[in-house]
Amino acid sequence: MAPRNKLMRDEIRGTATRLFGVRGIGAVTLQEIADELGVSKAALYHYFPNKEALVRAIFEDWARVGFDRISAVVVLAEPASVRLRRMIELHVLGLTRDLDLYRLGFRDEDQLPDSAREVFDKFKRDIDTAVRTVIREGVADGEFMAVDPKIAGFAAIGMCNWMFKWYRPDGEYTAEELAAMLARFALGGLLRRDPARAADQGGAIDRAALIAEMAADLQREVDTLRAAALPAHAPRSSGASEPCEPSAPDEPSEPVELSELFEPSDSSESSESPEPRQGDQP
Repeated sequence: MAPRNKLMRDEIRGTATRLFGVRGIGAVTLQEIADELGVSKAALYHYFPNKEALVRAIFEDWARVGFDRISAVVVLAEPASVRLRRMIELHVLGLTRDLDLYRLGFRDEDQLPDSAREVFDKFKRDIDTAVRTVIREGVADGEFMAVDPKIAGFAAIGMCNWMFKWYRPDGEYTAEELAAMLARFALGGLLRRDPARAADQGGAIDRAALIAEMAADLQREVDTLRAAALPAHAPRSSGASEPCEPSAPDEPSEPVELSELFEPSDSSESSESPEPRQGDQP
């Protein structure tokens, strides 16, 4: 394709994507796209015979580039944690760069022509498979906990995909900062706390160990909250070698139930809407 023709095709795709993202695919006509570009509708037909072909081309080009970046990371000779971190970062950066396309895909999926929807669905499946593959390898190597790769993959990619609802380029954090944050969140739920424990379970989930680890995490949260609730004058340890036992309270303390920590507050503040962190939802 001649450079001039390629440049014009790219301009048409960019303008159409922007208009579709603002108004929805069904509400935008080829004539409106031509008017926005300052060309005749007949000129558009030279590049795309109809709107369905234009929408499909938009998704095909985008999906090919996006998946090529991710798949190149899967085969790197690096630990699973390094590869997964990079994959999450690339996925987030791609989403923030092509935000209008993600909005079209997720928000207006029912408006996509069948051919474009097939491309978008395949792209999502390919990304899920790539992430799942790396997580499975991390579990087999003992670097990740014995999780279900399918569920863990859905969780990792799902939190990234939802950014189309709240991400704003002028928000509090840059795209690079958000990419690093979400990669840390994903890895935080996978990395073993004790790397010395090898995964010799053949990928099977040790449910008892998983529940025990969750219970230990919750108990640590309870202990932290209980310590924070002590009055400022409560006795503290004063010796370097032997901790002081706190004096017994006048009334025996009741054990803290985990359910109590999550009951909604009766105060009026609980009815207030939370402050948005990265821009209002569209």
